Amino acid sequence: MNSIRAVLFDFDGTLTLPGSIDFAGIKKAIRCPGDVPILEFIEGLPSVADRRQAWLVLEQFEDHAARCSHPNEGAEELVRFLKQRHIRRGILTRNRRASVETALKNFAHVRLADFNVIITRDHVQRPKPDPEGVLLAARRLRVPAAALLMVGDYRYDIEAGQRAGAPTVFLESHLTTRRPDPPADFVVGTLGEVADIIDRFNRSRNKAHKDHK
Repeated sequence: MNSIRAVLFDFDGTLTLPGSIDFAGIKKAIRCPGDVPILEFIEGLPSVADRRQAWLVLEQFEDHAARCSHPNEGAEELVRFLKQRHIRRGILTRNRRASVETALKNFAHVRLADFNVIITRDHVQRPKPDPEGVLLAARRLRVPAAALLMVGDYRYDIEAGQRAGAPTVFLESHLTTRRPDPPADFVVGTLGEVADIIDRFNRSRNKAHKDHK
C-alpha cells in the first residue's frame, strides 16, 4: 500500500478560481460543437491555416484568462502544507506553460519554483483524459502513480488519474454540472480539505504497514 508522496494538480479552476476562462466563448469563436473538446477539435481541423487560426484564438482567450485569474480558496495554503511535509508538487494542464506562468504572477505566496514538475499540452501527444500526462508526471516526480494524488475540478482530471492508477480528488464548485463517472476516490468543496485527506490517507497506510510487521 502506497502513501501519498506527490500531488498533481489541474490548474484552471483547481489552483485558480473557476470561471476565468470562457470555454463557451472559445467554442463559439472557432465554431467548435458544444460536445467536442477544444484541443481535439482544433487538431482535427482539415487545413493547416484553419488550425493555426484556431490555435491563435485559443491562446488569446487563454492569455486573457491568465491575466484575470486569482488563486482558488486554500490553494496557496495547500501548496505550503505540501512543502512542509516534503510532498512533491506538480501541475498537469491542457493549457500551455505561458498561461500558467502568467496566472501564477497573481498568487501572493506561490511561484513557479514551488512545483517540481509542470506538464502542459506541449509535453504530451494525448492530453487529459488520457493518462499519458499523469504517468509522465509520476516519472518526473520519481514516484509510482499509486503514490500520486490527482486533484482536479473536471471529469477529465479524474479519468486521467484513474486510468493511470492514481488516487483522485474531485474539487466541486458552483460551476460543477456533473461528477465524474466512475466517481473520484474523494470529493471536496475546498482545497483545504485535501490536506486532511492526505493526512488520513498516510496515517492509515502507515498503520497498516506497522500492523503488517
